[in-house]
Amino acid sequence: MKASVWLGENKFEIQEINLPKLKDEQVLVKIERVGLCGTDVHITQGLFPSNPPKILGHEFSGVIVDVGSKVPIEKIGKRVACNTTSSCGNCINCLNWQISRCLNSEKSTGAFAEFSIMNISCAVEIPKEMTFEVAAMTEPAACCFSGTEMIDYKDNSKILILGSGIMGIFCQLFVMKKNIDCLVVSEPNKIRRDIAKSLGANFVLDPFSDNYKEEVNEITEKVGFDVLIEAVGNPKLLAEGISNLRPRGQALMIGVHPEESNLMSDLYDFHYREIKLFGSFGRGNYFDQTPEKINEFNLEKLVSKTYKLEEINEAIESTSNGEGMKYMIAPNER
Repeated sequence: MKASVWLGENKFEIQEINLPKLKDEQVLVKIERVGLCGTDVHITQGLFPSNPPKILGHEFSGVIVDVGSKVPIEKIGKRVACNTTSSCGNCINCLNWQISRCLNSEKSTGAFAEFSIMNISCAVEIPKEMTFEVAAMTEPAACCFSGTEMIDYKDNSKILILGSGIMGIFCQLFVMKKNIDCLVVSEPNKIRRDIAKSLGANFVLDPFSDNYKEEVNEITEKVGFDVLIEAVGNPKLLAEGISNLRPRGQALMIGVHPEESNLMSDLYDFHYREIKLFGSFGRGNYFDQTPEKINEFNLEKLVSKTYKLEEINEAIESTSNGEGMKYMIAPNER
């Protein structure tokens, strides 16, 4: 099969890779769409630990084309969203609502390729009307589904989301299902602000606006937000967002921060105002439920452009620039 192999920094090379024989409980998936993730960009920039050479890509969908000896033959032809790690269901993490951290997991092979091999538990069937583009967004959506379920929602809460990239948008969509009073999105990019507004945000603010603080004070009546969701991965933004919380407010970190980042907040203030700060990383136990959940959303508009496998550097650059929303690769299209 052809694969785009990451060689370090921003260097990729199309290589011919031999597929190994399937294990008993594995399947072979022909990849139809794979989404570019901020993590992929961070890896090429040296901000996220990873060792080349490697096939990157972990947000993907496709069709099962071959199965191992213990997988029913009827699985061939099924359209699936693909998880990156399997779960045993028996280890301490699986038994404590953290199957995405299974101690006995098998990793799926990278998705910047024509095919991927994975445990059958990683291949989740999708609704028949769901497009491969939307199905490829299952992984980031599941991370946001898991994270937003960690919040202790109060009736008529006011919630602030920092960042309206794909993670911020999914957090917005899941939070809007709760009994909240007001959802505010802070995002400097006008295209993304417009998308957040079209999907139902009550207010969309430009954080670089001269009257940003006045708008926040007016919306919260100078009391502060009940919940902050930081969906960018920027320590300074996190600190600024926390300053806009009311006493006993909650702050959810769902954006991936660079390694060794420091909390840029006054810990006395944390203690005095009784702020709750928690992180969310991974999909919890939510991946299998997510395709049905996101099928009710109008997500096709989130796909900015689809590239061919050979155009991966352009796709990485577009994602890094942050001008669009979600960029895809179609590995089997020429």
